[in-house]
Amino acid sequence: MFSRVQFDERIVWLQYSDPDNRSIALHLPIFTSSNKLNNLQLTAKFVSPRGNSQLFLYELIGTIQMCTCVYENGVIFKNYGFPAIFLCVSLLLTAGGIFNRGALTNCVPIIEQYYYNNVSSSKLLTVLTAQLLGAVFASRVAYAIWGLTAAYSTVHFENANNLDCVLQYKQAAGIVIGFEIAGAFLVRVVISHLAIRPSTVKLIPFAISAYLTLALYIVGVPGLNPIVATARLYGCQGIDNNSFFILYWICPIVGWLMGSHFVAKTTTGKKSAKESKAEKKQKAAANKKAN
Repeated sequence: MFSRVQFDERIVWLQYSDPDNRSIALHLPIFTSSNKLNNLQLTAKFVSPRGNSQLFLYELIGTIQMCTCVYENGVIFKNYGFPAIFLCVSLLLTAGGIFNRGALTNCVPIIEQYYYNNVSSSKLLTVLTAQLLGAVFASRVAYAIWGLTAAYSTVHFENANNLDCVLQYKQAAGIVIGFEIAGAFLVRVVISHLAIRPSTVKLIPFAISAYLTLALYIVGVPGLNPIVATARLYGCQGIDNNSFFILYWICPIVGWLMGSHFVAKTTTGKKSAKESKAEKKQKAAANKKAN
């Protein structure tokens, strides 16, 4: 099912040995150009806000933006280690929240909304189509960047001339699957708690990054986001297509929906407790007036 061999950091995530600060700097022009595309009058003049056209465009651009940047994360991790990947992913997610104009860039939240009948099937299809196309285009953009900058970066030269990737896991298949489900569940629960207060919303990217860094350390090749996993890992050696779909699509969706059920159940319980307190106060006030 999965290739479990001796862990080799040179292979996982297409990592190479030469330090290169350009990998960090590359994120800036990607976000800048994508933000310019979103802010151009293109969306206002040629894409109507009615229907799903504008939603499709925002989701497409946002997904290309996020998935392209992920291609540099392996290089950063190889050269600077776990603290650097934690900080990089945290800042990447934070920047995405600022520049993506509401784009999800992750199919799991929209699937949850559809599961609870909060969005139409047409909106679900629009978002999924845009995200999948964005994932495909992101790989082409990343390869093009590597090719264009190969003369200036040893790492990009090596990447451009070696597009093969091999996924190697530190744990057995059952543990990897369990980690994906449990991770999606925990992230969904944590996000719901952090999103309650404006002061803690900013911590959400760091919470997600903490899980991904932990999973990278324990499992070797984390997923959590099916779209990003598809853009970066699909087609790599070490896992067949069916196993890839189960691990990086089914597992996160199942874990996320389990988390949403848990959050809904606990939230309902809290609301009931508050309502019962309010009822008691109302009864006490009514009794005082009656007396």
